[in-house]
Amino acid sequence: MKTVVIRILSSMVYGPLMLVCAWFGGYALQILLSLVTILGIREFYLLARDHKEVKLLLPVLIICGLLVTWSIFFFEFTYIVPLFVLFLFLFLAWDVFANREQHAVEKISCSMFALIYIPMLLSFLYLIRTLANGKFLLIILYGCIWLTDSAAYFLGVRFGKHRNIFRSSKSKSIEGFIAGMITAFVGAYLLNQLVHLIFGYFVLHSWKDIVAYGFIVGFLGQLGDLVESNLKRDFGVKDSSNLIPGHGGILDRFDSLLISAPFLYFYFILIG
Repeated sequence: MKTVVIRILSSMVYGPLMLVCAWFGGYALQILLSLVTILGIREFYLLARDHKEVKLLLPVLIICGLLVTWSIFFFEFTYIVPLFVLFLFLFLAWDVFANREQHAVEKISCSMFALIYIPMLLSFLYLIRTLANGKFLLIILYGCIWLTDSAAYFLGVRFGKHRNIFRSSKSKSIEGFIAGMITAFVGAYLLNQLVHLIFGYFVLHSWKDIVAYGFIVGFLGQLGDLVESNLKRDFGVKDSSNLIPGHGGILDRFDSLLISAPFLYFYFILIG
Protein backbone atom coordinates (compact mmCIF):
# COMPACT_ATOMS: atom_id res chain seq x y z
CA MET A 1 0.00 0.00 0.00
CA LYS A 2 2.85 2.37 0.87
CA THR A 3 4.43 1.78 -2.55
CA VAL A 4 1.16 2.62 -4.29
CA VAL A 5 0.84 5.90 -2.34
CA ILE A 6 4.42 6.88 -3.20
CA ARG A 7 3.78 5.96 -6.84
CA ILE A 8 0.69 8.20 -6.96
CA LEU A 9 2.41 11.12 -5.21
CA SER A 10 5.35 10.95 -7.63
CA SER A 11 2.93 10.95 -10.56
CA MET A 12 1.32 14.11 -9.19
CA VAL A 13 4.68 15.87 -9.53
CA TYR A 14 6.03 14.79 -12.92
CA GLY A 15 2.61 14.29 -14.60
CA PRO A 16 1.52 17.95 -14.55
CA LEU A 17 5.02 19.02 -15.61
CA MET A 18 4.84 16.80 -18.69
CA LEU A 19 1.34 18.02 -19.52
CA VAL A 20 2.30 21.70 -19.19
CA CYS A 21 5.33 21.22 -21.45
CA ALA A 22 3.18 19.35 -23.97
CA TRP A 23 0.65 22.18 -23.93
CA PHE A 24 3.19 24.93 -24.58
CA GLY A 25 5.45 22.84 -26.83
CA GLY A 26 8.44 24.57 -28.42
CA TYR A 27 11.37 25.31 -26.15
CA ALA A 28 9.51 24.29 -22.99
CA LEU A 29 9.02 20.75 -24.28
CA GLN A 30 12.49 20.62 -25.81
CA ILE A 31 14.18 21.68 -22.56
CA LEU A 32 12.26 18.95 -20.72
CA LEU A 33 13.36 16.36 -23.31
CA SER A 34 16.95 17.60 -22.99
CA LEU A 35 16.82 17.11 -19.22
CA VAL A 36 15.37 13.62 -19.66
CA THR A 37 18.11 12.89 -22.21
CA ILE A 38 20.85 13.89 -19.76
CA LEU A 39 19.35 11.88 -16.89
CA GLY A 40 18.59 8.88 -19.12
CA ILE A 41 22.10 8.75 -20.57
CA ARG A 42 23.57 9.05 -17.08
CA GLU A 43 21.41 6.13 -15.90
CA PHE A 44 22.52 4.02 -18.84
CA TYR A 45 26.16 4.96 -18.22
CA LEU A 46 25.95 3.88 -14.57
CA LEU A 47 24.25 0.60 -15.48
CA ALA A 48 26.95 -0.20 -18.07
CA ARG A 49 29.75 0.80 -15.70
CA ASP A 50 28.51 -0.92 -12.55
CA HIS A 51 26.97 -4.09 -14.00
CA LYS A 52 28.83 -4.73 -17.27
CA GLU A 53 32.19 -3.16 -16.39
CA VAL A 54 31.92 -1.12 -19.59
CA LYS A 55 33.19 2.40 -18.98
CA LEU A 56 31.58 4.79 -21.44
CA LEU A 57 32.51 8.42 -22.02
CA LEU A 58 29.72 10.12 -20.06
CA PRO A 59 30.44 13.79 -20.96
CA VAL A 60 30.88 12.86 -24.64
CA LEU A 61 27.66 10.79 -24.62
CA ILE A 62 25.69 13.63 -23.06
CA ILE A 63 27.00 16.15 -25.59
CA CYS A 64 26.22 13.75 -28.47
CA GLY A 65 22.76 13.07 -27.03
CA LEU A 66 21.98 16.78 -26.83
CA LEU A 67 23.25 17.26 -30.38
CA VAL A 68 20.82 14.56 -31.54
CA THR A 69 17.76 15.98 -29.82
CA TRP A 70 18.48 19.62 -30.69
CA SER A 71 19.31 18.70 -34.30
CA ILE A 72 15.88 17.06 -34.59
CA PHE A 73 14.32 20.09 -32.88
CA PHE A 74 15.75 22.52 -35.45
CA PHE A 75 16.13 20.39 -38.59
CA GLU A 76 14.04 17.21 -38.00
CA PHE A 77 15.93 14.29 -39.63
CA THR A 78 18.06 16.30 -42.09
CA TYR A 79 21.37 15.82 -40.29
CA ILE A 80 20.71 12.67 -38.26
CA VAL A 81 22.57 10.21 -40.54
CA PRO A 82 25.71 12.42 -40.81
CA LEU A 83 25.61 12.93 -37.03
CA PHE A 84 25.50 9.21 -36.28
CA VAL A 85 28.29 8.51 -38.79
CA LEU A 86 30.34 11.20 -37.03
CA PHE A 87 29.58 9.70 -33.61
CA LEU A 88 30.58 6.22 -34.77
CA PHE A 89 33.85 7.56 -36.14
CA LEU A 90 34.45 9.45 -32.89
CA PHE A 91 33.97 6.38 -30.71
CA LEU A 92 36.12 4.23 -33.03
CA ALA A 93 38.93 6.76 -33.16
CA TRP A 94 38.85 7.49 -29.44
CA ASP A 95 39.95 3.98 -28.44
CA VAL A 96 42.57 3.90 -31.17
CA PHE A 97 44.27 7.10 -30.03
CA ALA A 98 43.81 6.22 -26.36
CA ASN A 99 45.36 2.75 -26.96
CA ARG A 100 42.39 1.06 -25.33
CA GLU A 101 41.47 -2.12 -27.12
CA GLN A 102 39.72 -3.90 -24.22
CA HIS A 103 35.91 -3.87 -24.43
CA ALA A 104 36.13 -1.71 -27.55
CA VAL A 105 33.19 -3.43 -29.23
CA GLU A 106 31.05 -3.26 -26.09
CA LYS A 107 31.82 0.43 -25.53
CA ILE A 108 31.06 1.42 -29.12
CA SER A 109 27.90 -0.71 -29.27
CA CYS A 110 26.58 0.58 -25.94
CA SER A 111 27.35 4.18 -26.87
CA MET A 112 25.56 4.01 -30.22
CA PHE A 113 22.60 2.14 -28.70
CA ALA A 114 22.27 4.74 -25.92
CA LEU A 115 22.14 7.57 -28.47
CA ILE A 116 19.47 5.85 -30.54
CA TYR A 117 17.37 4.52 -27.67
CA ILE A 118 17.30 7.66 -25.54
CA PRO A 119 17.63 11.04 -27.33
CA MET A 120 16.54 9.94 -30.78
CA LEU A 121 13.41 8.06 -29.68
CA LEU A 122 12.58 10.75 -27.12
CA SER A 123 12.63 13.38 -29.86
CA PHE A 124 9.56 11.81 -31.44
CA LEU A 125 7.56 13.36 -28.59
CA TYR A 126 8.55 16.77 -29.91
CA LEU A 127 7.85 15.69 -33.50
CA ILE A 128 4.34 14.59 -32.51
CA ARG A 129 3.84 18.04 -31.00
CA THR A 130 4.64 19.62 -34.40
CA LEU A 131 1.79 17.79 -36.15
CA ALA A 132 -1.67 19.27 -36.69
CA ASN A 133 -3.41 19.14 -33.29
CA GLY A 134 -0.06 17.88 -31.97
CA LYS A 135 -0.70 19.42 -28.57
CA PHE A 136 -3.72 17.19 -28.02
CA LEU A 137 -2.15 14.18 -29.73
CA LEU A 138 0.69 14.32 -27.22
CA ILE A 139 -1.57 14.88 -24.23
CA ILE A 140 -3.82 11.97 -25.29
CA LEU A 141 -0.70 9.83 -25.71
CA TYR A 142 0.41 10.64 -22.16
CA GLY A 143 -3.08 9.97 -20.82
CA CYS A 144 -3.38 6.65 -22.64
CA ILE A 145 0.06 5.51 -21.50
CA TRP A 146 -0.69 6.36 -17.86
CA LEU A 147 -4.11 4.70 -17.96
CA THR A 148 -2.68 1.61 -19.67
CA ASP A 149 0.21 1.31 -17.19
CA SER A 150 -2.16 1.71 -14.24
CA ALA A 151 -4.68 -0.82 -15.54
CA ALA A 152 -1.99 -3.36 -16.42
CA TYR A 153 -0.38 -2.95 -13.00
CA PHE A 154 -3.41 -2.87 -10.68
CA LEU A 155 -5.64 -5.32 -12.56
CA GLY A 156 -2.64 -7.57 -13.15
CA VAL A 157 -1.94 -7.65 -9.41
CA ARG A 158 -5.61 -8.27 -8.60
CA PHE A 159 -6.62 -10.75 -11.29
CA GLY A 160 -3.37 -11.98 -12.82
CA LYS A 161 -3.16 -15.77 -12.74
CA HIS A 162 -1.03 -16.59 -15.76
CA ARG A 163 2.43 -15.20 -15.07
CA ASN A 164 5.92 -16.09 -16.28
CA ILE A 165 4.76 -15.42 -19.83
CA PHE A 166 7.70 -13.08 -20.44
CA ARG A 167 11.07 -14.04 -19.01
CA SER A 168 12.07 -10.38 -18.96
CA SER A 169 9.22 -9.56 -16.55
CA LYS A 170 8.02 -12.62 -14.69
CA SER A 171 5.54 -10.64 -12.57
CA LYS A 172 3.62 -9.43 -15.64
CA SER A 173 0.52 -11.53 -16.31
CA ILE A 174 -1.38 -12.12 -19.51
CA GLU A 175 -4.49 -10.75 -17.74
CA GLY A 176 -2.68 -7.52 -16.93
CA PHE A 177 -1.40 -7.24 -20.51
CA ILE A 178 -4.91 -7.71 -21.93
CA ALA A 179 -6.33 -5.22 -19.41
CA GLY A 180 -3.75 -2.70 -20.59
CA MET A 181 -4.69 -3.31 -24.23
CA ILE A 182 -8.41 -2.80 -23.57
CA THR A 183 -7.75 0.29 -21.45
CA ALA A 184 -5.68 1.84 -24.25
CA PHE A 185 -8.59 1.59 -26.72
CA VAL A 186 -11.12 2.87 -24.18
CA GLY A 187 -8.75 5.62 -23.05
CA ALA A 188 -8.14 6.85 -26.61
CA TYR A 189 -11.89 7.01 -27.23
CA LEU A 190 -12.76 8.75 -23.95
CA LEU A 191 -9.91 11.26 -24.10
CA ASN A 192 -10.86 12.11 -27.68
CA GLN A 193 -14.44 12.70 -26.50
CA LEU A 194 -13.15 14.85 -23.62
CA VAL A 195 -11.19 17.09 -26.00
CA HIS A 196 -14.32 17.43 -28.16
CA LEU A 197 -16.42 18.28 -25.12
CA ILE A 198 -14.03 21.01 -23.93
CA PHE A 199 -12.64 22.42 -27.19
CA GLY A 200 -15.37 21.54 -29.67
CA TYR A 201 -13.53 19.29 -32.13
CA PHE A 202 -12.19 15.76 -32.42
CA VAL A 203 -8.45 15.14 -32.54
CA LEU A 204 -8.91 11.53 -33.67
CA HIS A 205 -11.25 11.88 -36.64
CA SER A 206 -12.21 8.25 -37.25
CA TRP A 207 -12.42 4.85 -35.63
CA LYS A 208 -9.32 3.96 -37.63
CA ASP A 209 -7.37 6.60 -35.69
CA ILE A 210 -8.77 5.42 -32.36
CA VAL A 211 -7.96 1.76 -33.12
CA ALA A 212 -4.45 2.71 -34.27
CA TYR A 213 -3.93 4.80 -31.14
CA GLY A 214 -5.16 1.97 -28.93
CA PHE A 215 -2.94 -0.60 -30.62
CA ILE A 216 0.18 1.58 -30.59
CA VAL A 217 -0.25 2.47 -26.93
CA GLY A 218 -1.76 -0.80 -25.70
CA PHE A 219 0.55 -3.22 -27.49
CA LEU A 220 3.68 -1.30 -28.48
CA GLY A 221 3.65 0.80 -25.31
CA GLN A 222 3.57 -2.31 -23.13
CA LEU A 223 6.20 -3.84 -25.39
CA GLY A 224 8.38 -0.82 -24.58
CA ASP A 225 8.00 -1.66 -20.90
CA LEU A 226 9.04 -5.25 -21.60
CA VAL A 227 12.01 -4.07 -23.68
CA GLU A 228 13.22 -1.98 -20.75
CA SER A 229 12.68 -4.97 -18.42
CA ASN A 230 14.77 -7.08 -20.77
CA LEU A 231 17.59 -4.55 -20.64
CA LYS A 232 17.41 -4.40 -16.85
CA ARG A 233 17.54 -8.19 -16.58
CA ASP A 234 20.67 -8.15 -18.72
CA PHE A 235 22.16 -5.58 -16.35
CA GLY A 236 20.92 -7.59 -13.36
CA VAL A 237 18.86 -4.78 -11.77
CA LYS A 238 15.20 -4.26 -10.87
CA ASP A 239 15.05 -0.52 -11.68
CA SER A 240 17.25 1.66 -13.86
CA SER A 241 17.71 3.91 -10.79
CA ASN A 242 15.76 5.19 -7.78
CA LEU A 243 15.41 8.74 -9.09
CA ILE A 244 11.57 8.75 -9.13
CA PRO A 245 10.12 7.28 -5.92
CA GLY A 246 7.73 4.42 -6.62
CA HIS A 247 8.62 4.30 -10.31
CA GLY A 248 12.38 3.72 -10.51
CA GLY A 249 14.42 5.76 -12.93
CA ILE A 250 13.90 8.00 -15.92
CA LEU A 251 14.20 5.04 -18.30
CA ASP A 252 11.59 3.13 -16.28
CA ARG A 253 9.18 6.05 -16.54
CA PHE A 254 9.66 6.78 -20.25
CA ASP A 255 10.06 3.20 -21.55
CA SER A 256 6.54 2.96 -23.02
CA LEU A 257 6.82 6.38 -24.66
CA LEU A 258 10.18 5.55 -26.23
CA ILE A 259 8.60 2.78 -28.32
CA SER A 260 5.08 4.10 -28.89
CA ALA A 261 5.93 7.72 -29.84
CA PRO A 262 7.86 6.89 -33.07
CA PHE A 263 5.11 4.57 -34.33
CA LEU A 264 2.41 7.10 -33.49
CA TYR A 265 4.30 9.82 -35.36
CA PHE A 266 4.82 7.63 -38.43
CA TYR A 267 1.16 6.59 -38.36
CA PHE A 268 -0.06 10.17 -38.63
CA ILE A 269 2.63 11.11 -41.15
CA LEU A 270 2.12 8.12 -43.46
CA ILE A 271 -1.44 6.87 -42.85
CA GLY A 272 -3.53 9.12 -40.61
